[in-house]
Amino acid sequence: MKLPRAAHIAVVLLITFYLCAAGWFCVLAPWTRYWAARVVPGAPIWLSAWLDLPALRGALSGFGVLHFAVAASWLNRGLGREDA
Repeated sequence: MKLPRAAHIAVVLLITFYLCAAGWFCVLAPWTRYWAARVVPGAPIWLSAWLDLPALRGALSGFGVLHFAVAASWLNRGLGREDA
């Protein structure tokens, strides 16, 4: 079953919005005071040591950047621009 064009665009925009929001969260959250004050101390002892490592924070930020790339791909394909 094929969606009508308007519904297809709405789904693509919704998925793109989600991916961008998740990307921003993954890029920004590990470097905030909230992360250091709430997330790291609230985690189990074995995990809190990992969560405080700058390398893991950087990897999480890289995962957020990957979300932006996937969002751009969804937007390009979903709106019918295969050449971009």
